[in-house]
Amino acid sequence: MPLHGQNSAMKKPRRERLKPAPPDPLRVCSGQDRWGGQTKNLIRWDVLRGDARHVLAALPANHYQCVVTSPPYYWQRDYGVAGQIGKEHTIDAYVSALADVMNEVKRVLASDGVLFLNLGDTYYSAKGQPRGNDRKNGARRFGLRAVDASGLGVPRKTAIGIPWRVAIEMITRGWTLRCPIIWQRNGSIPEPTAHDRPWRTYETIFMFSKSPMSYFSRGDLNKEEDIWNISARPKTTNGVHYAPFPDELVDRCLSVGCRVGGKVLDPFAGSGTVLRVALKSGRPATGIDLSEKFCRFISDQLVKL
Repeated sequence: MPLHGQNSAMKKPRRERLKPAPPDPLRVCSGQDRWGGQTKNLIRWDVLRGDARHVLAALPANHYQCVVTSPPYYWQRDYGVAGQIGKEHTIDAYVSALADVMNEVKRVLASDGVLFLNLGDTYYSAKGQPRGNDRKNGARRFGLRAVDASGLGVPRKTAIGIPWRVAIEMITRGWTLRCPIIWQRNGSIPEPTAHDRPWRTYETIFMFSKSPMSYFSRGDLNKEEDIWNISARPKTTNGVHYAPFPDELVDRCLSVGCRVGGKVLDPFAGSGTVLRVALKSGRPATGIDLSEKFCRFISDQLVKL
């Protein structure tokens, strides 16, 4: 006859519940294509395909130390993807679309993070559909552009001032413009059709911060303050992307605006220059692009690192 309390003494020990692994913050991008991996030095990278506005909205806040990006310029390239930024019919629509993306960039940027935004300007020709070949880049010829049609609202042959229009809109939305930097493009491509004005040999790099206090390493300026003399080194990447965005420019941005090991983001990844340079410097990197072709190209390059 069992002793009193024997049944309770023989109860099976409770099993410890396994704690779930912490969620991967980038897997919240449901419905978007994703590629990812690590370099041989175990530095993480991710490539996400989709509209930057939507992908960024699903990423965690305050996650990236530095953003370096060069969005599509206004009516300068056709990347052959529906919904691409850069082909808006009005100047205001382009400025607004780009500023909307930067709203989400601001949210995912760390409190002391820095954004380096590279933008080039566009001239308004109002001369109708271009004819012939563009000696600078054939990708610029894609039918009647808004900057070739009448009614854009600015004088014919004027530089539209796109970079500063975007910068001012971002300031009104709460960004702190720490410094406009002149990228002097040494060895830039001539403009054979510009007979009555100087050729453009520079672009603007806007250094924005999320708050008045941000990370900055002055010693890495290499004695160049707000004018950076860096070769443009234009090149093609197997027909995927025309890429005048040089490694040295990205490296300079990361050196002065991103802590060692800090996470890097490029919401307009293109051919993946920012990701590649970031990974080689030991910084984890995430890239976003609307084009599946570009995303696959980037992934194929990064798996070799």
